[in-house]
Amino acid sequence: MPNATATPAVAEFMTRTVHTVRPDAEVSQAVAVLTRHACSGAPVVDAAGVIVGVLTHEGCMRALSGAVFNGEEAGHVADAMARDFVVVEPNADLFRVVSMFSNDAGRRILVADHGKLVGIVTRTDTLKALHQMNQVDRSDITIESVAVGWSALTP
Repeated sequence: MPNATATPAVAEFMTRTVHTVRPDAEVSQAVAVLTRHACSGAPVVDAAGVIVGVLTHEGCMRALSGAVFNGEEAGHVADAMARDFVVVEPNADLFRVVSMFSNDAGRRILVADHGKLVGIVTRTDTLKALHQMNQVDRSDITIESVAVGWSALTP
């Protein structure tokens, strides 16, 4: 049997430069970070670098619209962030990420190694990795290699 083409691991296609915000930051400061870097969201990490949430445009809009409507401050990131977020390890394979996005992981999957943020995978990162994989010579891809990749998709 020929060598099977390896499915790329998350570490091979994730975005390593991640703009983060702190839970004690003001929402207005976080909005400046998101808009300056054209991000639709950012991981929220504590002083130790542990992921505690994700701040999205939606969370910021809720906080800011409430502040404008009520004539008060928008508050802190901790009050506006989502506490439910999806995390994957850097050694997870491409098809696991595809499955996670198919199961409504949102726009981003955080990549953590031992609880510490090391990157982020977006739908665009995933699409690029799939496209690159589609461009390689597939003569050495076997049903076994595909089965191994897809086996990560079953709970």
